[in-house]
Amino acid sequence: MNAKARSDKVQPSNMLTEEQRRHYVEVAAYYIAEKRRFECGCEMENWLAAEAEIDRLLTDRKQL
Repeated sequence: MNAKARSDKVQPSNMLTEEQRRHYVEVAAYYIAEKRRFECGCEMENWLAAEAEIDRLLTDRKQL
């Protein structure tokens, strides 16, 4: 198999592109903000909490 054919393979299901990961973080941040009733001034805190949660979920999934 040549290098081109290897690079065209589909990534394993536990691999996300940066765009996919960002989308998951955006959605998680929205739900965290909703849970906090969209309190002003917490946007960065919500984002960081969402990143931590998504990364934890992805790490847990890789260990399966």
